Amino acid sequence: MRKTALRIVWTVAAVVGCVRPVAGQAVPPDSVSTVFVTDTIDDFGAVGGVAVDGLGYVYIADFRNAVWRLTPDGTLSKFADGLYGASGNTIGPRGYLYQSSFNGNYVSRISRTGEVETWADEGLSGPVGIAAAPDGTLFVVNCTGGTVAQVGPDRSVSEFARHDAMACPNGITFDDRGDLYVVSFNDTRVLKITPDGAVSAFADVPGAGGNGHITFTRGAFYVTKLRGNQVFRVQRDGTVSVLAGTGEAGTRDGAALEAALTRPNGIAASPSGGELWVNDLTEGQGLGQGVSVVSLRRIRLVSLQDVLVALPEDVGPEGLRAAHRAYHAVRAGEDSSAGAIALAYQWLSGGRVADAVTLFELNAEHFPGDANAVFHLGEAFRYTGRRELAADQYRRVLELDPDHANARSRLADVTGVAGTDRPEA
Repeated sequence: MRKTALRIVWTVAAVVGCVRPVAGQAVPPDSVSTVFVTDTIDDFGAVGGVAVDGLGYVYIADFRNAVWRLTPDGTLSKFADGLYGASGNTIGPRGYLYQSSFNGNYVSRISRTGEVETWADEGLSGPVGIAAAPDGTLFVVNCTGGTVAQVGPDRSVSEFARHDAMACPNGITFDDRGDLYVVSFNDTRVLKITPDGAVSAFADVPGAGGNGHITFTRGAFYVTKLRGNQVFRVQRDGTVSVLAGTGEAGTRDGAALEAALTRPNGIAASPSGGELWVNDLTEGQGLGQGVSVVSLRRIRLVSLQDVLVALPEDVGPEGLRAAHRAYHAVRAGEDSSAGAIALAYQWLSGGRVADAVTLFELNAEHFPGDANAVFHLGEAFRYTGRRELAADQYRRVLELDPDHANARSRLADVTGVAGTDRPEA
């Protein structure tokens, strides 16, 4: 693998570092920055899918039959070659990259050192996006076939789902509940597919033409609108809003809603969920013919932690509540629980006990059906010596999840009663 010189812009868009919100102030915006532009790379110039592995390596498919890899330190190199119209891709449960070859009607498996083997080459017709289940089963959208194929761990291929709205299905992703979501190049709808293969309309992404690819992170979906020059956020309830791009074609970085994208296609989330990686087709047709220029753009998603850490330490409980409300008004439906818990423990260990307990309370109030959020509020009360309040939270956890062993153990500890009855069904 040869390393390639780049024109790396790295125009930092960490607006949180520049903006210090106070109680009641608007949440700082998400931001877009350009990571590289391929006009300095002779044999890179076509768009395909984007995937990110658990270590933060970014894999960018080049429809000119290759895959490139960007390391966390910013080094770009050709990772694999000899494909046939490299389109959608995904990372499997063991770290392999699975790569569709649209023109060849097959899927390859690529090792972490770049060795390529054909994984499935029957029953596929214009394969593009791929999603991998925890057991290694692949779900591949067939653009020309108008279906979703299932590729088992034994490499057997079968049809999994089809629908009239699968008009050149292009992107596919799992949510955190085991359902699949599909977007099509020639249709504006997002389709939901349950584990039994039942298909239903989930959302409609407005704008010109169909959609590019789709990814899921932080409890929401993110969809590229190739012909609309924008990226959209889709909430759990199907509500759609613009995340990035004015709709005007361009390369402008900055605040996400003021940035300019050009035919965004592939999209993938970082392991933390704090960044989205998107490839733009800045110039040309991007089909492996003629001169094309591709840009890799990074969308930084402001998090609840960013907003709360930027507050003055003396903001107090009401200030924390105001900032928490403001954030979730902007990020309706986002699952911020894990980040809030991590920050609250950080504050607890750093001596900001009152603020930590307030954050645990806010989190449990915002996610009342989340046994984990409620359990950690109980832990905060236990840590601060409020055993009766802690016991109440542990009982709530057991109502939500009767098999929560840690809650059962903690309840026995704070009440002095060994063993507790399970809640009645």
